[in-house]
Amino acid sequence: MSDSLRVLIADDEALHNLALTSQLEMLGHQVVATASNGREAVDLARDTRPDIAYLDIRMPTLSGPEAASEIAANRPIPMIILSAYSDTRTVEEAVRAPVFHYLVKPVDPDDLAPAIAVARARFQEWLDARQQKELLELKLEERKIIERAKGLLMDTRKLSEKDAYRFLQKTSQDKNTPMVELARKILLAAPLLQKD
Repeated sequence: MSDSLRVLIADDEALHNLALTSQLEMLGHQVVATASNGREAVDLARDTRPDIAYLDIRMPTLSGPEAASEIAANRPIPMIILSAYSDTRTVEEAVRAPVFHYLVKPVDPDDLAPAIAVARARFQEWLDARQQKELLELKLEERKIIERAKGLLMDTRKLSEKDAYRFLQKTSQDKNTPMVELARKILLAAPLLQKD
């Protein structure tokens, strides 16, 4: 068995909550909270900080996918949708939410461990992709700042593009300052540079 996880279960049917709690505890996991509606699931996820959540697709106040969206906005975790339905419309509703696996009720105890493993792996892939996207967006933004500073140097100092870039690069190295920070300072000083 893998490491023990702190689990949140949300299902408006108390018997399903009890059965799933028992099955997960037999696998060595700790059920830290059970909710009977989507709003309660969101609040408990915030308060108990579980490692993973099982959310029934149809619950009062907020559906499972709606609760998953709110939980993910606050603190993303792997989430598994539970549903007595497997029709296309219901599955599509789950697919649009930030969930990482889908189980049809009644849940077979033998399906729980694989579902957890898949949900955690997909969640990690999602996190990695999100971090990569954020890094690329940051690099693009930094590149734009450097390009603007380079353009300013070309205009104010009458440098070629190559020489303006070399100036930024050399000054960055000499001052032991990241090029983007130097570029920001140059842009802040733009009014002074343009007076010369």
